[in-house]
Amino acid sequence: MLDNTQIKQLKQTNISADSEKTGARVKQVWKNADSAARDEVMALADVALSTVQRAYKTGSLSAKLAVTLAQVLKVNPFYLTAETDEAENVLDEDILNAFLTAHGYDELVQAPKPRRKRTAKAVPVEPDTVDTSEAKVEPEIEIEPIFFVEMAPAPEISTELSDEDVLTLLHALRLKAACGAEGATASLQKLYGILLG
Repeated sequence: MLDNTQIKQLKQTNISADSEKTGARVKQVWKNADSAARDEVMALADVALSTVQRAYKTGSLSAKLAVTLAQVLKVNPFYLTAETDEAENVLDEDILNAFLTAHGYDELVQAPKPRRKRTAKAVPVEPDTVDTSEAKVEPEIEIEPIFFVEMAPAPEISTELSDEDVLTLLHALRLKAACGAEGATASLQKLYGILLG
């Protein structure tokens, strides 16, 4: 909105489009205003009461008084000058800027205020919530195909198996135990006992 210094730059020549409507409208908003609002209008426009009375008696309204009345009493200035018949109760920056532009006061047009960016609010994490980033993930067990090979008699096994063969058999027994094969767990424990004993 315009301050006292800016309002002083507005001309005091008549800009009413219809003096009869302007007179009636200015009189109506002035009569509805309380004494504090009236005092504010006269102080901001730096005019006497007679200037306001002349406006509603003659229907002659200046840009200076129109803007001041509009700002203080929250009325559409286009309504006061009878340039529109739509009475809007609230004056906003867009209407004021349009009015100033329409009457050749581009230098007084207010720059639009930057709109605050809406930021997404952070959702608080409940203490009981499981943090999946640190959750332990069980490794997937790859089951290799088991081939049945005809084996030599038991006494010869211990002499003919290489270290690699023993590891392969150990691996196969562990897989059987992991799959829940009957007796595989007991056999595996027995084998561990032999190897570690």
